[in-house]
Amino acid sequence: MAPDWMPAMRIVLATLSLAAFSCAAAADAPADPIAHLRSGHPRLLFTDGELADALEAAKADPLRAALHARIVAAATTDLSSRPLVHELKGSRLLDQSRSAIRQIVTCAMAYRLTGDTRFAERARRDLLAVAAFPDWNPSHFLDVAEMSFGVAIGYDWLYPWLSFGDRAAIREALLSKALVFAPAAYSPVGKLDKRLFFVTARMNWNQVCNGGLLAAALSVADEEPALARLVVEGVRKSLPLAMDAYQPDGAYPEGPGYWAYGTSYNVIILALLEGALGTDFGLGSAPAFDRTALYRTAVEGPTGLAFNYADGEGRIEDTPAYTWLARRYSDEAAMEHSRVLLRVEIDRWGRDRLLALHAVWFPSRTPGPGGLPAEPEHEGAGPAPALGRIPLSLHFRGGADIALFRSAWNDPRALFLGFKAGDNSTNHAHLDLGSFVLESDGVRWALDLGPDDYDLPGYFGEGRWSYFRLTNRSHNTVTPGDALQDPKARAPIVAFSDSGARAFAVADLTAAYPKAAQRILRGVAMLDRARILVQDEFSALQPGTPVRWVMVTGASVSLSSDGRRALLSSAGRQLRAEVLAPAAGRFEIRPATPPSASEVQNAGDSVLAMEIAQGSAPADLRMAVVLTPVGDRWPQAPAPEITEISTWK
Repeated sequence: MAPDWMPAMRIVLATLSLAAFSCAAAADAPADPIAHLRSGHPRLLFTDGELADALEAAKADPLRAALHARIVAAATTDLSSRPLVHELKGSRLLDQSRSAIRQIVTCAMAYRLTGDTRFAERARRDLLAVAAFPDWNPSHFLDVAEMSFGVAIGYDWLYPWLSFGDRAAIREALLSKALVFAPAAYSPVGKLDKRLFFVTARMNWNQVCNGGLLAAALSVADEEPALARLVVEGVRKSLPLAMDAYQPDGAYPEGPGYWAYGTSYNVIILALLEGALGTDFGLGSAPAFDRTALYRTAVEGPTGLAFNYADGEGRIEDTPAYTWLARRYSDEAAMEHSRVLLRVEIDRWGRDRLLALHAVWFPSRTPGPGGLPAEPEHEGAGPAPALGRIPLSLHFRGGADIALFRSAWNDPRALFLGFKAGDNSTNHAHLDLGSFVLESDGVRWALDLGPDDYDLPGYFGEGRWSYFRLTNRSHNTVTPGDALQDPKARAPIVAFSDSGARAFAVADLTAAYPKAAQRILRGVAMLDRARILVQDEFSALQPGTPVRWVMVTGASVSLSSDGRRALLSSAGRQLRAEVLAPAAGRFEIRPATPPSASEVQNAGDSVLAMEIAQGSAPADLRMAVVLTPVGDRWPQAPAPEITEISTWK
């Protein structure tokens, strides 16, 4: 007997389908978006023909063979993983949804690579377990979306092996626990269910939720064509809203961590459409999306840590979408870098839920003018000559508005600076306008502490700016008085140069601190690719307003007797910080401890700070600090001349 919800939904779908086709015909759109649906299964992301090609390629490429072995090893571990259960963490089922992806997709891929039915059976048990859940937690729709993706891929990849009853149970779960929401999400009629806000969102929820529903719809498209048409058309209209975020240069406003999340599902959407329907309907031609692989390449520092602004950890998830982007948009440097990451990181990916997709989008070696480049026999970065052809300084405009500088590519000890301007109102943003991170000699000296616990009260609401890690007080910027930056402020980079002697960026921070000063500028410069100048200028600063300069570090810090210099030490390396202006400037060391014990306590981190008092009349103030790596490879030069930021050329 059909479930109670099914007849009503099918009546709605039939009505919507007729209406959609009438509108489509009038607009010269494709009369049937699923007219070229690939028949049979598997049809999502990795067909049997592509599997055969991958197995053949592994015979000649040791790295692909090692990847296949890693997938099988991860699946072997998952054979003894605990059963999936309907268990919320706070208000989320997301941990179980992601475990379902990891176990189902990894085991399904291992079965396809080896033919070992133990893996198919484990994936089958997991599919039936989540199919029996009472729901997939639609109150937090990311949970539904990620569960839908894992179940849809498992259903499609294992379809020939599953019994008739298995298929029916899994298909019914996709319909009743995920696709049942499609009419409300994609119908132009009626008020949108607040749980489905992703349809009009311009951030990662759009990409993830559309991706999960699309995978589900295409997996059952031959049996539920009206529903598939509705979802495909809905995704075509919704996804461009999120893809606008990459304009104009490919950067992601939510930071590198959420770049990996949102972009992974954005790529999944494009690959699902191309593979199952033969077209992405032009979505892959969205402005600047072809440049976002460059952003991913550049935002990673020599230590392997990302410039992790916003709610992001320092270590970026290495997504197989990076390889897809490199291949789709012919980005040779990104392809090289993706292969380097695979070679170095492969042993860390055993619990990565998208591990199996690295076999779908694998960074194959491509011959250059001199043939295939040599690769190391053992773990290590190896050669990546195309990286060396990327400029050493890059400016990515948009909601993030960041500048990135380095002394060299392909050098793990290079000097690296990431500088943040942009828009405080962006999703997941911190109050971090003017902040920077700094690396040299394989050490991150100036760091971004990253996010705190998402389950803290009001973390995404009224309490957000009460948490230490999220405000300017814990970021490497300047603060007049004890003010918080305006959460709606936008601070643009107003000048940028890639000059070798003085590569620089200047941000106008005036809007970040309304009424604190007539104008506030922060300039950062990489001098001779060997040291960093950080300079701040306040025009007509309000009287009685002290100014605090902050740099958070995990290094040990010692101060000179006059407080004008600080020596940072870590892992046998050193960095010297020196106050150049004002004459009254002195460093001090402060704890990086938040006021509340419920927050992350930042053990091992401290704050190198400088505070300048102000008089009783409005005044101008200039602060300048030079940061110089210490060691034989770094030239030691006299203090640079300090000139007005407006004169920087």
